[in-house]
Amino acid sequence: MKRLLFLWLTFAVLLLAAAEKLTVIGTTDIHGHIFSPENRPNLLKLVCAVSDEVRAAGRENTLVIDCGDLIQGSAEVQIDQGKTVLDLLNSAGYDVWVPGNHDFEYGIGTLLARGKMFKGDLLCGNLLLRGNAPVPAWKLYERAGLKVAVIGITSEFIATWSWRPEATGVTVGETIPALERIFPEIMRAKPHLIVLAVHAGRFQSSRFQPKWQMADLARRYPQIDLIFGGHTHEPVAGLPLGKSWYLQGGKHAGGYAKAEIVYDRTRRKRLSLSSSYVAFPPSAPEADLSGELKRRLADLHSNLNAKVCENGPALSWKRPEELAQVFCRAVADGTGAPIVFHGVLARASKTAGRYTRKDVFHLCPFENTAVLMDLSPSECRAVIEEQRKAHNSRKPNAMPQFVSGVRLDDAGRLVLADGRIWEKEDERKTVAFNSFIASSGGMRFPVLREISRRPEVNGRDTGLKIRLLLENYLRRNCR
Repeated sequence: MKRLLFLWLTFAVLLLAAAEKLTVIGTTDIHGHIFSPENRPNLLKLVCAVSDEVRAAGRENTLVIDCGDLIQGSAEVQIDQGKTVLDLLNSAGYDVWVPGNHDFEYGIGTLLARGKMFKGDLLCGNLLLRGNAPVPAWKLYERAGLKVAVIGITSEFIATWSWRPEATGVTVGETIPALERIFPEIMRAKPHLIVLAVHAGRFQSSRFQPKWQMADLARRYPQIDLIFGGHTHEPVAGLPLGKSWYLQGGKHAGGYAKAEIVYDRTRRKRLSLSSSYVAFPPSAPEADLSGELKRRLADLHSNLNAKVCENGPALSWKRPEELAQVFCRAVADGTGAPIVFHGVLARASKTAGRYTRKDVFHLCPFENTAVLMDLSPSECRAVIEEQRKAHNSRKPNAMPQFVSGVRLDDAGRLVLADGRIWEKEDERKTVAFNSFIASSGGMRFPVLREISRRPEVNGRDTGLKIRLLLENYLRRNCR
């Protein structure tokens, strides 16, 4: 009996000696939230917490991954287009950044420039630039004595949110063909563990007619040990998808997902996997920054509080048409378009009086540009009717657009701002949209998407930011 106990203990010791513990931390949808009130999460708190995790587990035993929508989405980040955010991630020792759809909004040049600033690796297996891969699809890391393959995949629906990315040479391919291409390379490397970092959530909207859901990927590639997701702002502490384990890190730097894996290298077997979602209490400490970073953050604060005008109007998302018409006037002034479609961009309100750049951002928190199309009466009517359906649906995410410069009368005729009936099909009028809506608004407006692709409408991006058009309009008219 004693001999059996001794042999069992000896086997257990040998087994533990061959076992390695790896910690993988995942964040996503930070959206540049560097600052916040004291009782709210922010990137400074996230960086502090992640740095503590890395120190506790040991840098050599840890992988830190961000799944995208990192450098766009806050008032402060739009000022330097993500430079400070990347410096903060570098200070926390992040290894991987997978771009999200919003990370493309400053343009592919800015995205790749931020990738070069990043001390880790920008990975994306379904991104091509003029037919070539501008960044690696995956990388093999050696951590905790293990070979860990990490794959990066961005959302394949970017062209439904951004205006014609192919015009700048950008092609975002489908996920499954990309993985089919990548997996033979990975398997030849014989990794102990495989991690998929993807800017997509557990479920994709039926608007896109998706070819897969996350559970489908897990079934198709049972070799994947961990899947870190994003995009949907849903924190997921961990759940099984077939033989894989799915996690997601929430939104706006509010917390992170963490997986701890114990792996037996001798038997090439995962012994255990545990995971959690770590949210921050209001009292969470912020990172202790270097003098240079402190100065840059102070400059961001100063820039955000710069005056735009002294006598701006009271505007609120609760009065959507009134707010949308201000956008319409700003776009019309900036582009010369006689007809403009625009809607409410955020649940934001501003009292009358002094406006700062931060106030303007809250009303217009996206990097949308003004897109022009030359529409015929029938095409414009089709767009108006599609928008009426969105208004009538009363869905919270329908994103209906209001229109200035034209209306439908009771007889269904198009009436221009000067009172003239617009009915001749060969008389095209220049119509402005923001680039997100012109691209279909995430497949909310398929009629507009189809019309925008017709050669005769001459769809074109002015490159003029809607936010700057609004800011300039307020400067000129609300001194």
